[in-house]
Amino acid sequence: MTSPKQHHLHLMKRPKHEDAQGSESLLVEAQDTKPIRSRARRGGLSLLPTMSLDVLFEIFGFLKPLDLLSLARTSKAFRNLLMRKSNAFIWRASRSLIPNFPECPPDLSEPQYACLAFDPHCHNCHGVGFNIIWQFRVKYCGPCLRIHTNMEPAYSKPVITRLCPNLTELLPTYIFRDLRLRFTEMIQTSQYEALSLRLNGLDCADQTLVIEETKKAARAIREHADACKAWLSGVIRARSDELHQIREARKQVIKDWLETEGWKPEIDYHTWWKISKHRAIKDSRPLTTRIWSRVRPILTEYMSEMRTIRMEETLYNSRRRILLQAWIDFLSEPASFPNTDVDVLPHVADVARFKPFDDIIRSPAHVVVERDTFLPAFVALPNLVRNWRRQVDQQLAAIITNGYPKDYVPAGDIRQLATSVFVCNACEQLFFWTDAVAHNCSLDFPKSSSKEKNDSFKEQVTRIAYYSLGSSPWSPKFRSSTVLAIHVIRSCCQDPRTATLAHMDNTSGPFYCFACHPDGQTVMHWRKGLEHNHLHNNRDQAFEGSKSRLQSQLLSGRPPRTYRCLLCRRSVGAGRLLRSMTCHIEEQ
Repeated sequence: MTSPKQHHLHLMKRPKHEDAQGSESLLVEAQDTKPIRSRARRGGLSLLPTMSLDVLFEIFGFLKPLDLLSLARTSKAFRNLLMRKSNAFIWRASRSLIPNFPECPPDLSEPQYACLAFDPHCHNCHGVGFNIIWQFRVKYCGPCLRIHTNMEPAYSKPVITRLCPNLTELLPTYIFRDLRLRFTEMIQTSQYEALSLRLNGLDCADQTLVIEETKKAARAIREHADACKAWLSGVIRARSDELHQIREARKQVIKDWLETEGWKPEIDYHTWWKISKHRAIKDSRPLTTRIWSRVRPILTEYMSEMRTIRMEETLYNSRRRILLQAWIDFLSEPASFPNTDVDVLPHVADVARFKPFDDIIRSPAHVVVERDTFLPAFVALPNLVRNWRRQVDQQLAAIITNGYPKDYVPAGDIRQLATSVFVCNACEQLFFWTDAVAHNCSLDFPKSSSKEKNDSFKEQVTRIAYYSLGSSPWSPKFRSSTVLAIHVIRSCCQDPRTATLAHMDNTSGPFYCFACHPDGQTVMHWRKGLEHNHLHNNRDQAFEGSKSRLQSQLLSGRPPRTYRCLLCRRSVGAGRLLRSMTCHIEEQ
């Protein structure tokens, strides 16, 4: 009894003949060189095609349809084997591994059906696509689906035959929803053209038979498509439930660990619903030992930030308000400030960041902080204010220096020069050095980009302090207007390199604008002329909607927006409106 003949799958064919000269050269080359033994990579599948077909068929029976598709794309040998019609039983065995998966329709082969259901690529652009149209046996990505690839509305096509005027009964339809949430019944253009050619030239009896066959086929396609949709929605629902259970189990484990580590006050204050939004907590992967070792330090850092935010909102904010009231009382005292030459005091938002004041604000929770608690910190205030003013002057000097023309070197103290002119980026007003330090817009909270939905941790802490003190720490929001000041000073026959503010106030002549007042009767001080020239430049560059506002500012003298009391100490942002200033003077 002879053993059955074993069938093997070979990937390469041996060449039929070999050139004589080439074989001789190969022999000579083989004699000169030593044979090199290649080490086969352990675990490779290079010998898989040489196995017998029975063993391969047994292995293929344990593979999913997507695995068979991937295997058929590895080599021509596997493709010829798996795509052979006689080997469709391999795909049926693989399809049986998927529970509740509908049978293969008669209009598709087994590989086509597996590709439609499990291959993640778009049938049009070969990108990643998840929109399966079971009625048309195609899969599209988002852009290709919006373009309506090979699809047209059913109402846009003329009636093929009067025997069946409704195209939706003859052809499969797909309900498409556009960006405006409008629903349209779509048909496939190729199916419509094929049916038109088939009915063309037939008599009424033959057309009736064709129409009945087409209706029956369309009905079968709809039923099979409904079954596939039900199967797919069940798979999605089961996977969603599985991921939900994994997330909930992960959240519970993390919550128990956080409570044992002492983070329960943060969980109670911020609520577990908010804390569980962190990506390390809401992840759908199970907590293994390796993942847990990587997630633990991330959670510790995150909960430390949550604790800082809780302390800022519940404890530090109340202490900042106490400091604010103490600072208001300090500013209402007479304007003498001994042992310092600082003409403008910082805002309370900067004072709260000075180390002696910040240490009191961030003292432990059991320490009682009152107004008298900040008195020792006020003793060191002159040196702190002097250091703060030095940093502010450095930032303003950098802005002015960057605005100098090429090869321009000023002489003297840059803070006293008349060319040190700033323009606020927010309100477009002109300021000299001291007025720029005291300007209110320097205390506004910086606007974050609209693309950033969530603020960073530092921005959240800064925003909390901003709402408690009414402003943010001082930050320059200016640009230099030195070139414009040089032009105005030269028109006064003065040297812009050495001209100071006091010198220009004493020696400059009157200005008048021919553009606004051709009669020349309205004259202005040089500072007003500088601002007038700046408004003219802005009017030339402004949009149409703001030109009328700038024109009205040019023609009429603009009164100051805010006023300050000379009897009180001057600080950043200490300007008052006219009504509040009147009340303040009456109180004093």
